[in-house]
Amino acid sequence: MRDNHLLFIIYSLLFLPLVSCSSDQAEDAFPSLITEMALLEVGETTSDVNIYTDGGKKYRVAGELEGLKPRTWGRGLFGYVLQDAGTVEVRTMLNVPLLPNSSKLSPLKRDPVDVVSAWMGGGFVNIHLMKKTKGADHTWGFILDGSYANAAGGTTYVVSLYHDQGNDPTAYSMHVYFSLDEDALSKHRIEGDSMRLSITTFETEPYQWQFPLTPQQ
Repeated sequence: MRDNHLLFIIYSLLFLPLVSCSSDQAEDAFPSLITEMALLEVGETTSDVNIYTDGGKKYRVAGELEGLKPRTWGRGLFGYVLQDAGTVEVRTMLNVPLLPNSSKLSPLKRDPVDVVSAWMGGGFVNIHLMKKTKGADHTWGFILDGSYANAAGGTTYVVSLYHDQGNDPTAYSMHVYFSLDEDALSKHRIEGDSMRLSITTFETEPYQWQFPLTPQQ
């Protein structure tokens, strides 16, 4: 997956007028901006849009977002403001690609990258990275290195990040986000299943996390 598919903020931050006076007026002028990973669903028209947050909420999007196509799904990092009647006004939207299974590529590349964080949410493992770049494309994915029966009675999937730096020099740092769908590991998950994720960094040892997987309903 070439990272030129990353579409950085495609819906611009709206600027609100500055006001001074009471704290109540300030709160009205600057409503709380919530930032969260979510799935985006576009209905029959681009004005029929819902987001499903990793926190388990469904919101209807007020207004239209640019660059969408009818009857599509996507994943992104959204900055939104809550409205009445279960709707939100989306202020920022960053496309978050799903990592493809790159286990059959040869050679398997695990070029180093800086790690900011990794966390579970909404049936996905999400990772926030800082790639070193001078502007060229990198290729990303995940490698299923193996699996084993664990002490909890489930299966632990051993996964590492596929990263091909290519010929891009390790120059300035750039934020990138990806999600790994649990379904890409197994669609028949049970209680006790887990994933051990490893990411090669510029440090001596790779970063590692152990995440419980969500059992299939």
